[in-house]
Amino acid sequence: MKTLNTTKLAVAAGLTMGLASLASAGPLVTFTYTNLSGQYAYNPIGDTGAFKATAVSNGALQSDGSVSLVPNPGAGTAVFNPGFTSRTIASFEIDLSFFGRVGNMASGNGTFKAVDTLGNILTGQLAGDWVMFGGAVFFNGAIRGAVLIPNPVAVLPFTGETGSWNMGVPMALQPLDGSIVQIHLAEPVNSNMDHDFREVSTGVAGQLVPTPASMALLGFGGLIAARRRR
Repeated sequence: MKTLNTTKLAVAAGLTMGLASLASAGPLVTFTYTNLSGQYAYNPIGDTGAFKATAVSNGALQSDGSVSLVPNPGAGTAVFNPGFTSRTIASFEIDLSFFGRVGNMASGNGTFKAVDTLGNILTGQLAGDWVMFGGAVFFNGAIRGAVLIPNPVAVLPFTGETGSWNMGVPMALQPLDGSIVQIHLAEPVNSNMDHDFREVSTGVAGQLVPTPASMALLGFGGLIAARRRR
């Protein structure tokens, strides 16, 4: 029995180390969406505003995107082809505030939510900086506490119109943190974020890694589970 218990402990520790190596190798989950419909409501009182970008399928914009699990095992990409919202329940939305302008920069907080074709959800919180430069507008910031929420029926792969990936590994490591590589507004009506605009083509890219706390809990939980089986 001692040998069996040692084996169980080694397996649990090995699983933890394997998942840790996935996390330390780089981004675990990445996402990219383009041709989102961006809109902005400006409040001159306090020089603040509210920005929203959503996936759409209309005459002007045909949104597309992809969400990927990067490392093996289970690596894959869920692809959402142009105009996917007209054919599936999949969606993408990002909401950001605009406040604290200093020169050509301002602060922003908000959330993002990506839904696949089966109703699985990837969502998280955002905080960072708006940058208005050279007639363009960008947002660069950090993602905090991102989680995958499976659909209520069953834990199924995160699935696009083509491609899918197993949510088991990232769910074991969540919450996930990361960075919004860039939110880019293509030639908005104004590049100073001081007037309303709508239907501005917007691109979003981000990447997620496990938080140190989630890794610590995973390791502790794996060892405790093994010891309880002794």
